[in-house]
Amino acid sequence: MSVIMPEKISSHIPLFCLLMFAFPAYMAADGILRPYKERDYTGSVEEKSQEAIIIFKGGDEKKRATEDIILKVTAAGDAKSFSWIIPFPKQPEISKEDPKLFKEVFSHIEARKRELSYKPKSKSALGSAEKEARPQEAVVVLARKTVGSFETVVVAEKQAGALNGWLEKEGYLPLEGAEDVLGFYRKKGYVYACIKVSDVELTKDKPVDLHPLRFSFETGGRDGIYFPMKMSGLQTGPFDVNLNIFYRYWINDGLSKYGYVHRGFTRRYRDWDSPKCVPNGGKAYSAPQTDPFLRSAAGRIPTLAKFFQKRHPGQRFYLTNIQLRGAKPADVRDWSDDLWLFPYYTDRSFVPYDARPGGVAAAAWD
Repeated sequence: MSVIMPEKISSHIPLFCLLMFAFPAYMAADGILRPYKERDYTGSVEEKSQEAIIIFKGGDEKKRATEDIILKVTAAGDAKSFSWIIPFPKQPEISKEDPKLFKEVFSHIEARKRELSYKPKSKSALGSAEKEARPQEAVVVLARKTVGSFETVVVAEKQAGALNGWLEKEGYLPLEGAEDVLGFYRKKGYVYACIKVSDVELTKDKPVDLHPLRFSFETGGRDGIYFPMKMSGLQTGPFDVNLNIFYRYWINDGLSKYGYVHRGFTRRYRDWDSPKCVPNGGKAYSAPQTDPFLRSAAGRIPTLAKFFQKRHPGQRFYLTNIQLRGAKPADVRDWSDDLWLFPYYTDRSFVPYDARPGGVAAAAWD
């Protein structure tokens, strides 16, 4: 099935950061940020901003799709320590990443913004080992690992109400009144990355930037790009989401009902092909000096290039930026599934593989 690929396109480019304006304590747009439960705990923690980079590689009939989500949080408050809980379809590998990635991607997008002084007229081209849980265990610990400033544990809940008991035992605050959300993830067989931050002391007037974490995992599907959202429904105040996605093709915006515009997102930027580019060829982020589109940016993105050389050498991607502003937690909590993004299939009647009955994203559509 063919997907739409770019020849030329222009659009306005936003700030890269994923910002949580006027964000209440404890919450994160991709999970939940909470104080770490201490005997002398009297403080609070508030997420001020969050940035996300997603790198997706699709699968096929035999091979599952894989995804990297790189998250960076700026937090403020008066808690001595705090924790973070994020759901994933499959057990993630958790690694530390360089915060320069975010600065370089921001600079790259801003430079492209300055280049877009006109809107070119063109048409879009066409392109073509988890651990097994023992049944008697209510909560299964899949992995424990220290990653930089974070202590991480990946767990799976097997019985209703078991996760909160485990969280309290481990020193986390429980997720009160959240059984509808936890039950959703439990039925889908998801796991939770539970992360403690204990070597950073917060103050009310001084936000702290924490080094990014990369979560690498199989989505369990073929063509769906995953980003956790339903956990955000547990908060009380509205929030904004800004995602930067690297994928081999364009992302479905509003071509069919599976586009991100139907979740309230709008596109703010995406890479295009200049006359010197190979049509529909993607961009060589692992070797920007060889790419006609990225060559002028090579000196600005050395850390980003090293990341792609390490994780995705020789692979080609298009960068797409989408944004959601003022999301209401109650609305997100009522979503039938998390955020799933799909390729821009040229056949409007085509149903993405992962949105079909039995697919990992099927719950989001009839």
